[in-house]
Amino acid sequence: MTYEQAVDYLGSLNLYGWRMGNARMRQFLRLLGDPQERLKVIHIAGTNGKGSTTAFIASILSAAGYRTGSYFSPYVFDLRERIQLNGQLIPQDDLARWVAACQPVIERLRDTEYGQVTEFELKTALAYAYFAEQNVDFAVMETGLGGRLDATNVMVPEVSVITSIGLDHTDRLGPTPHDIAYEKGAILKSGRPAVCAVSPPTARELLTQLANRRSVPITWIQPKEARVENSSLERELRYSPIDSPTDSSLRVEWQGGLLELHPQLIGGYQRSNAACALGAALCLRERGWQISDSAIQQGVASAHLPGRLQVVRENPLIVLDGAHNAEAIRALTQTLPKLFTYKRLILVFGMFKPHDPRETLETLLPLASEVILTRTDYKRAYFPEELLAYAPESEWSKITLQSDPLQAFQDALNRAQPGDLILITGSFYLIGMWNGMSQI
Repeated sequence: MTYEQAVDYLGSLNLYGWRMGNARMRQFLRLLGDPQERLKVIHIAGTNGKGSTTAFIASILSAAGYRTGSYFSPYVFDLRERIQLNGQLIPQDDLARWVAACQPVIERLRDTEYGQVTEFELKTALAYAYFAEQNVDFAVMETGLGGRLDATNVMVPEVSVITSIGLDHTDRLGPTPHDIAYEKGAILKSGRPAVCAVSPPTARELLTQLANRRSVPITWIQPKEARVENSSLERELRYSPIDSPTDSSLRVEWQGGLLELHPQLIGGYQRSNAACALGAALCLRERGWQISDSAIQQGVASAHLPGRLQVVRENPLIVLDGAHNAEAIRALTQTLPKLFTYKRLILVFGMFKPHDPRETLETLLPLASEVILTRTDYKRAYFPEELLAYAPESEWSKITLQSDPLQAFQDALNRAQPGDLILITGSFYLIGMWNGMSQI
């Protein structure tokens, strides 16, 4: 099987959608020899921030000298971004070889009570199998959706991390922070430490209850100024901002320790993610792993992840950001004016169902001088006309519709004047289309 054939095969499984549940995934891995059982996993869930936190933790462990695999969801420009070894994408030959090895197992399962393996399940199995084959010291695994029924949730991790709880994927995870915390809290495993940066009181209360039942020691990540009841009784890391060009540097304090971190990933919201990564490293240190303060600082400073306030062109200034829900968009709009100086904001926006675009558009559109609504060819993408219906009527005069995303990018470039900023956001799949501009 060639790499191109492997990519086509993975794409063909997309027809079967996203079906949550662990039984089929467990049987799939059992037939592959249970590679996940041979791995020491750091498991990360969260509404926002889990990709950046995965990158920070993996980079810290690599800096500490450990052979580290990392699994991301989704990718931006290259499918192989999902599966990395010490920051290097899985080689095309290895990906193709493992897809070929999995294909007969998938066909064998299809006609049983377990049914058809999905695209995400195969990608997750590829990561587990590849990391086990490569004898990694750690595998840092990002969930795809939720936690309880996510395909990654088939092992007992060394440390679990929950980066945030917000209202997203409510059609699958439930309508309240309490519901979503229950789903994501299922990655907490008996006796294994956890790190949580969760602020909604009902979510925090539920996670505390789950942790107590399972004897899980939680390290809570909080801004230094946050007020939390009974905080003196809890394990805490408190962080505060440090001025920096990236607006993401921080000072973290905990009982017996203090450390300053300087991420190259930009944006104030990265402070919480970096603090979560530090918390995970400290939990591993308590479990006997050698991770120095300098490795933590080096790892945080060198972590890279595409599609997070990524500048892809200077003239005109073009920024890609995968913010795809209201909470992430609010953080994005707070950060933009701190990091960039611009005359006008030209927005190119697309979003996937079932995310609700109404609050997102209400937040974004007043900041933009011109707006182009577009879509990718994925079946879950909103059509531009659908997005327009969610936009406030007072903003319609600045909006144009363009069904072709590459033409939308070109239209934005044509309209840009010196000093303008073009922001492409709303979906990782949309910003991933930027590489296609080289073909125009």
